[in-house]
Formats: sequence, structure tokens, C-alpha cells
Amino acid sequence: MCARHAVIDIESIPMVRYIAVAGGNVTLSCPGVNEHSLVDSLVWRTSQTVAEYVSGVPLVSNQRITLLPDNFSLHIRPTVASDTAEYNCLVNDRHSPEAIVDLLVQDVPEPSGRPLVLSFTSRSVHLSWAHSQDPRNAPVTNFIIETRVGENGDWDEVAPIRTKGNSTSYQVGGLLPFTVYSFRVIAINELGRSPPSKESYYFVTLREAPTGKPITTIAHNTSATSLYISWKPPPPDTILGEFLGYRITYRTRDRNPDDVKEIYIRDSSVESHEIHNLETYTQYLVSIQVFNPEGLGPPTTVLVMTDEGVPSRPRNLSILEVTSTTIRISWQEPDRKNGVIHGYRVYYVYQNQTLLHLPILKSDAMQNSIYYYTLSSLKPFTDYRIIVAAFSLKYDGEPSEVSIRTDIAGPSAPRFVNLTCYSEDALFLAWRIPQHFYNSVNHYIVSYRNMDYTRSREIRISANASIVETSVVLQNLTTDSNYELKVRAASISVVNPNKVILGPYSESKKIMLHANCDQQQPPSLYHHYADYDLIVLAGAVICCFGLLLIILAIVLWKKCFTTSYTNESDSTQSDLKQSQQQQHLQQQHQQQTQIDWKATCDTNGIIQTTVPVTKILQNGNHRHLTIDGD
Repeated sequence: MCARHAVIDIESIPMVRYIAVAGGNVTLSCPGVNEHSLVDSLVWRTSQTVAEYVSGVPLVSNQRITLLPDNFSLHIRPTVASDTAEYNCLVNDRHSPEAIVDLLVQDVPEPSGRPLVLSFTSRSVHLSWAHSQDPRNAPVTNFIIETRVGENGDWDEVAPIRTKGNSTSYQVGGLLPFTVYSFRVIAINELGRSPPSKESYYFVTLREAPTGKPITTIAHNTSATSLYISWKPPPPDTILGEFLGYRITYRTRDRNPDDVKEIYIRDSSVESHEIHNLETYTQYLVSIQVFNPEGLGPPTTVLVMTDEGVPSRPRNLSILEVTSTTIRISWQEPDRKNGVIHGYRVYYVYQNQTLLHLPILKSDAMQNSIYYYTLSSLKPFTDYRIIVAAFSLKYDGEPSEVSIRTDIAGPSAPRFVNLTCYSEDALFLAWRIPQHFYNSVNHYIVSYRNMDYTRSREIRISANASIVETSVVLQNLTTDSNYELKVRAASISVVNPNKVILGPYSESKKIMLHANCDQQQPPSLYHHYADYDLIVLAGAVICCFGLLLIILAIVLWKKCFTTSYTNESDSTQSDLKQSQQQQHLQQQHQQQTQIDWKATCDTNGIIQTTVPVTKILQNGNHRHLTIDGD
């Protein structure tokens, strides 16, 4: 094939236009040639030879091109956009064509340039790209922007964005914070869509504060001062930044809302925490929230109450009233209940013994916010330590204590030791100090009554515990009258010095006053000082002494068994004499101990009768008084 080049005046040559669509067929007729033309040679060319006919043989430069033999038309199948050109058909070595054949093959645009990220925020990005290098003979009308989330996401996960014009920049919105994105662009003309452009470089949108809340799974107390809480993290797409951890805040429910304490857990894998050093039996609002570098997310809040604890000591424990067998106390509730107070326990301690009164329920004893309680069946004149403690279902509280001594009780009844006619209008009576009394005996009260009347009269006599026996003469009584007498002791209270505590009366005694009764019934001078316990002790000593004498006598008898009969006889007579003397002494002793209130007293042959008052002596163990009666 020979190439011939010539200068062609294009302006004077007519133009024949052809428009084709890429992928279709087009036949370009050679201007000035028909089926009757005599053609020796023919060349189709653009900037280069496309096809030629030489020596009866058609030659083509591309398999898509066919040179038709009947009219030497150029047939292209299929067409491509690159086929667009001005074709010249030169017949028989002509230097210029009859007409220029202008072929325009239209196709979808070539890919646009790679999108570039000009700026971005947490929710949007500004993209820019270059137009296609070859619009393929059809103008671009608009673009499609495709989005991929993450480095391995699919392009069809997010709906594509269609621009409204052929501007090569666009603001993409609706993105998620702290998320990896990439984009690509597709150009569109009237023939269709171009292949996608190269994807943009990956970038991460800016952070935002988290929007997700942790999910609380467990929240309960573990003791009176601690709480336990566990949770699950919010979905990852709600963190909106680097997940740095959790923030826990807590405060009491009913106090200043600004008094908040916080705990930061800088480990996103932690899902539980225990809070310590809390107040006992208190409601707490506990909140938990995630945080990233941009800030905190919304909180999840739960209400939790610490467990019951040990109640503090009752307040103002006081002694209200003290008697010989009771103590009345009062107190108020503890400052810190640390739970539900179900009642109080009252203990009392004496002589190293601790006793518990039954628990006092709350509703049983409170009056105007004060609790009252009376301990009974106590011992007189005894030191007690009283302990009061509140209790809940779980714990006994701290105790409050107070010490006090009970008051004395009245002395036991005195015992008459003498009651005789002193004169025809006077009586002599004597009694012994009560066997049992507390602290001291301060008074005696003698009650006497003329049995012809119902009214009794009393006289009070000062007493002293050191005086064992006390006697008195009642004068100015009525002759030929029967009298009933009894006596009681009294002590002054150790709690209230103005209070006198009376003991029981002695057994009453009766006596008849008549003329010359003093000669028949002189007062006995015998005073029975012996205490019952002393009598028992003296009897035991005498028995032991007698046993020793018997043992000694047996030993001596054995030792002297070999002595002469004369000595034995003398010894027998001596023992007989001693035995008679002992019997005589025992008879005298029995006569002295058996007091007959109506018989005279004969001592060593002397008959004792009425003695003047001035002759009655007073010593350390006996006191005698003369009292006028009526």
C-alpha cells in the first residue's frame, strides 16, 4: 500500500456528516463514487490510512472495518468513540476528495478524576474532582457520588447521591462521626454512565460526644457502706470517638444535687464496679456514662440503697424516778438510726450479773418522741448499771449507760422484849432493833390504843442503829383498861431526805392496867441481846467445846485405868458432886430465861417491884424513855 500525501484546501470542500452511537454500525459512502464508477485505486484515510483498494484487492487497518466492494463504502462495526474523525475518500490517486466525511461516534463519558477531600466535619465532607478527559462526544449532564463506609464496606450499602448539575464539587452530608469513608464519582451524559472514578483516599470524620447509654444489668448493696453496679456498653456506632472508658457519679437522693462524687474508669473493657465509703442505710442515685475525647455521653441512672448498719447510741438516757424496787428511765432515738429501729433492749447489771428485760417495741413506749420504761422487782439499796441499746432486724446498736442506786426499803418489824405495868396509869415497854434494815434506822413509831375505843395514838421516837434496845414508859393512861400496843421502825430515804420510809408493825401486845399492878407485874430487867445468828454460832462453839472435853475425858480415863479403887471412888464422888452442881445451874438458867409477863421477879431472894423513872439507867446498848399518855 502506497501512501500519498497532498495539501487539501478544506474550506472549499463540502462536508458530509455522519453521527453514530458507540457499539452500533455505520457505513460511510465515498463521495463521487457509485456502482458504475470506474475505480482503479481508492484510499480511505483520516490522519492515517484506514482502508485502500489496490489492484483489485481491498486492504483494511482494523478488523472492525470493511471496504464494501460494490461502491467502496467504509463499513465500521462496531463503532467506538475513537472512530470519530474526518474521513477522506481519494479515488484513482486524486489529491482531494469530492467531500469530507465527518463521523461523530457518541459514547458514555470516560471516568472522572479521583475525588479529593477538601474539608470535613463530624457529619459532612466537601469533595472535588476533575471532569472526564474525554466526554465521548456527549456533554456530561450530572454525576453520581457513591459512598463506602469503612475500608471493606460495599459501595451499595449507602444510597448513591445524584448531583443536580455537572459541577465537579459537592458537599456530602448525613455522615456519622468518627467513621471511615471513601467516595467515587460516575459521570452521566445522554448515552449513560461512565465507569466509576478512582475512589478517594480514606478519611475519618471528626468526633462527637457519645450518644449511646450504658445498659445497667445489676445494681444492689453489698454492705451498709458499699454498692455494686454492673452494665453493658452502648452500641459501638454511638461512641462517636475513641472509647476511653466510663464515668460513674453518685449522690444521696434527698440532699444537695450539686454534692456529687465521681469515679473515672479509663478502661472500656470494664463492665462492673463497687462503690465504697457510703453512708449507712441511705438512698443513692448512681449514674454511669461513656466518654471519648470530645466529652461525655448521656447517663443511665439507677436508685440503690445501702444496707442497714449498727444504730448509734440512744440519746439523753435519764433517771426519772427511783424507789426501793423500781427505776424509771427515759431516752430518745439515736442520731443515726442506720436502718429501721424495731425496738430497744434494756439491760441492768448488779453484783456482776447482767439481766435482760424483754425487748421494748417502738410503738409500745414512745410518747412525744421520748421513750419511757420502768425496771421493777429490783433489790433495795443496790447499785445498778442500766444499759439501753436500739436494735434493728440485723444489728444491736451501740449502748447508752447510766448508774444508780435503788432507794432503801422499810426496816423489818421490831420485836418486843418487855411489856409490863409500870404503875396504875403507866406502862413500861421495850423492844429490840429490827433484824433487817437498810443503811440505818432513824425513827420508831409506837402505836397504842385503849381497847374501849377504836382510835389509836402514835408517838415518834428518834432512833440510832447503834442502839440495840429501846424502852419507853407510857404515862397518863386510863386505869382499869386494856391496852393494845405495837411498834414499827422507819428510815429516811437515801434518794429523798424529806421522805420517811415506814416498816411493818410488830406483833401487837395486850396488857391490863389496874390499881397496884406495878407490885404484881414489875418490869423485867432481862434484856435478850442475843441475835439469832449469834445464838446459833454460840451453840456450835459450845458443842465443839463439849466434844473436845469428851475426847479429853476418854483419854484421861484410859490413862488412869490402873489407879486404885479408892481413887476411883473419890473420882466418882467428885464427878457426882459436879453433876449435881451443873443440874442446879441449869435449873436456875431455865428460871431466868422463861419470862412470865404477869409474875414477879425474884433474884437472889430480892423481889423486884415498881422502880422510879429516875432509877432506870441508860447505857450504850439500851435506851429508856418516859412518855406521857392520856
